[in-house]
Amino acid sequence: MNTTAGHSGSGQARLRGLPLPVLLGGMLIAGLCLLLALNTASAAEELRQRTLTDSNASASDAEQQLVRDLASRQAPAALASAAAALGLVPNPNPAFLRINADGSVTVLGSPTPASVPPPPVTATPHPTAQPTPSKTGKKSGTPVVTVTVTKPAPASSATPRPTGSASVRTSASPKPTASRGGHR
Repeated sequence: MNTTAGHSGSGQARLRGLPLPVLLGGMLIAGLCLLLALNTASAAEELRQRTLTDSNASASDAEQQLVRDLASRQAPAALASAAAALGLVPNPNPAFLRINADGSVTVLGSPTPASVPPPPVTATPHPTAQPTPSKTGKKSGTPVVTVTVTKPAPASSATPRPTGSASVRTSASPKPTASRGGHR
């Protein structure tokens, strides 16, 4: 029994000495795995932060562009051209409403309706080749230019208005012919 007990005692000594290095090795491997997991999580958060920073910068750029567009559309010249495109005309005698503290409304100024200015007159030449009689009564082959003046209808008009029309005819005089019997 002594041999068995002696053999058994040396095995217990080996078992007692073995767990400490295994425990230290396991702790070292677990610590390295934990360090790797923390490093990976930190890199993922940094990537997420960079993505959010880039999207924030692009949103800021878009906001600045929209502010510039809004400011250019609110400029007086832009408002006037947009109003003219809609057929609105400026009123030289505007009236303003003032709401008093008691809820009543006071009209400031004398409101008068705005008048539509007459549209501009444009001339459009239409060349035509028509023979015209000359001073001698013979027809010459000189071209005649016909100019038609029309007034365009205003853009704000709901019903078509008749347009004025005028025609002007001009003819070129025949070219003078050189005589053979004159100066040499």
